[in-house]
Amino acid sequence: MIAPILPGAGPLPEALKGKVDYVMVDRMNYNHADWVFTKYKLRDKVSDDFYFQTGHEIAGACKKLGMNANWYFNNV
Repeated sequence: MIAPILPGAGPLPEALKGKVDYVMVDRMNYNHADWVFTKYKLRDKVSDDFYFQTGHEIAGACKKLGMNANWYFNNV
């Protein structure tokens, strides 16, 4: 499972290739980690837009590399 989706997660599919058969991309319950995102000035990375774009890209890249991947988008 790849969660939370953070900046710099783009290389993960290549790093996982040959090591995993299945990838699940989902958002983390950010309510418990709000302070981390605030402290490191990542509040914009909690948005639906960031998660939608990045989660879709990661799941798509995993599929292109031959891994089964599911990506869940829900408005939490």
